[in-house]
Amino acid sequence: MVAAIRRSSVPCALCRGLGARLLAVLALATALGSPLGGCRGTLNPTTSGAATVIPETATLGLALQSPSALVFIADHEGYFTQAGLVLQVRDYPSGKRALEGLLAGEADLVTSADVPFVVSSFERLDLRLLATICAADDEPRIVARKDRGVRQPGDLRGKRVATQKASAVHFFLHNFLGKYGLTERDVKLSFMKAEELAPALVAGTIDAFSMREPYVSEARRGLGDRAVVFAGPGLYRRTDSMVTTSGFLAARPQVAERLIAGLLQAEEMVAANPRRAAEVVAARLGLTPSEAAAVMHGLDLRVRLDQSLLQSLEDIARWAMHEKMTRQTTMPNYLPMLYLTGLEAQRPEAVTIIR
Repeated sequence: MVAAIRRSSVPCALCRGLGARLLAVLALATALGSPLGGCRGTLNPTTSGAATVIPETATLGLALQSPSALVFIADHEGYFTQAGLVLQVRDYPSGKRALEGLLAGEADLVTSADVPFVVSSFERLDLRLLATICAADDEPRIVARKDRGVRQPGDLRGKRVATQKASAVHFFLHNFLGKYGLTERDVKLSFMKAEELAPALVAGTIDAFSMREPYVSEARRGLGDRAVVFAGPGLYRRTDSMVTTSGFLAARPQVAERLIAGLLQAEEMVAANPRRAAEVVAARLGLTPSEAAAVMHGLDLRVRLDQSLLQSLEDIARWAMHEKMTRQTTMPNYLPMLYLTGLEAQRPEAVTIIR
């Protein structure tokens, strides 16, 4: 399930890098006069008015996709460390797989798109969404082979089309086909892991797939002028969020607060220095800086909890029930699943949820 584990090291056991990060946080705490002790941290005022910082540690499941840009940047630039948070980061090929990692107990918090969150929410009412970290209405793509007779969307009829099941790109495919008068039953639909799609298309096992970066660029490089790429701006406003569980929040709310603080710093960095931000994302996803910049141009990289999120989650829930992805016939109430306190405390104007 886990593609990689990085930046995790307590003496000798896990991988590399966490030790250096922990030392950085310890140095920060020492500079602030912190008596380091205990296993959990808080931000407590000292008698002199300075903050006492005891570092928090947690495991973050990170989806390797462009909507995770703020997390890449906060991690790379040390914003989480500055906020008093030491993260062991586990990389996953997709948000769906990261969320599965959360549910399996492999991570404390994860990045996930809205569709996997909704599909899982029917059975896991303890899921909590801390904040959206990206929104985009033109991010997924359909990549197909011209040499299989696909030159326009209608040519997908009868073709072998694959995607990742119960994911954002699956929902996009549903909407994309509908725009051109097709349904999933008009194509030979199959489901694969995210990292399997580009090799399958290049090998000719499938004729087209629905996915996003970095797999779109991987397929284009492999096929050259035999590839055709279709976009669907406005068909689906995808949101990606930080997700955890109610149990973790109840036990360790400081982690969520510090995570949000680091993400807000990353948001500011993207606005101030988009070129450097694109370089960070390019390095994490194996893209060129120009490819990363082009992808990020269409991403709304802000930490928010918008009222529109509730409508979006409900729309996806209706689709999931219609497609029999759940046995439930009533959608959950998503308002209690939104953790409003953390973001409201730090940037109240970013929360527009009506309660």
